[in-house]
Amino acid sequence: MKTVRITAKTIDAAVEEGLKQLGISREEAVVHVVEQPSSGLFGLIHKKLAAVDISAPDEEPAKEEPKEAAEVPAVEEKPAAVEPEAEPAEEKPEEPKTEEKPEEKPEEPAAPEAKEKKKSEDFVFNPEEQEKTADEAKKFLESVFQGMHLNVTMERMMNEERILFNLHGEGLGILIGKHGQTLDALQYLTNLAAGKEFHHHYFILLDVENYRERRKDTLEALARRLAAKVKRTGEEVRLEPMAAGERRIIHLALQDDGAVTTESEGEAPHRYVVIKLKE
Repeated sequence: MKTVRITAKTIDAAVEEGLKQLGISREEAVVHVVEQPSSGLFGLIHKKLAAVDISAPDEEPAKEEPKEAAEVPAVEEKPAAVEPEAEPAEEKPEEPKTEEKPEEKPEEPAAPEAKEKKKSEDFVFNPEEQEKTADEAKKFLESVFQGMHLNVTMERMMNEERILFNLHGEGLGILIGKHGQTLDALQYLTNLAAGKEFHHHYFILLDVENYRERRKDTLEALARRLAAKVKRTGEEVRLEPMAAGERRIIHLALQDDGAVTTESEGEAPHRYVVIKLKE
């Protein structure tokens, strides 16, 4: 870098002189003020000039023109290798399907009716056991009548099917109850008490002054009368709830009637008989 020191009365005058000497412009020069000018005492004594160092930048070396990039030799493109088409896979012959054989169902067990029939066939009537059963039933009934303060005469009849106790006395309507419900309950308890000691069960039937025979006649007449009503109106009729024995009487009374049919519906103890026309 070339530097000159110029002195002049003012800094501007010194800078201008230096620029002329260096032949550069103000923008290119580097100016450094060495000494400020001073007018001295009263502008006469010890008067100083301004001193300025001006530097010119060295000339930049000629820039080399960039060399053209070396040509890259072209690479010959090789055609892509063509893969041979895959041969279709050979179809395998279908394996013959084996026919499924239906599963053999196990033999169904014998129907319960058959078991009950066999059981009844195994039953051997024993007169001695039946007699003892009747004696136990009589003892149980005597204890019941004594507790109820009833004077009851018991008439006993037996065959291989059942033991019948026909009860006689005064004021025995309390033993019958509504539609024989009390009598049925007493009969059930008597069978439990008398049959608990024996292997075979001998059925015990209780009756009061031939009530069951009279009730049977009443129910059969009722069945025939209601069946006639069903035939006349074509509408089914439902009877009031009955015990199993009384419903059986209704079914048997109309089983030979070709125009109507009977069915039991509902749940015990509210099962009842329905009489309706046959379809």
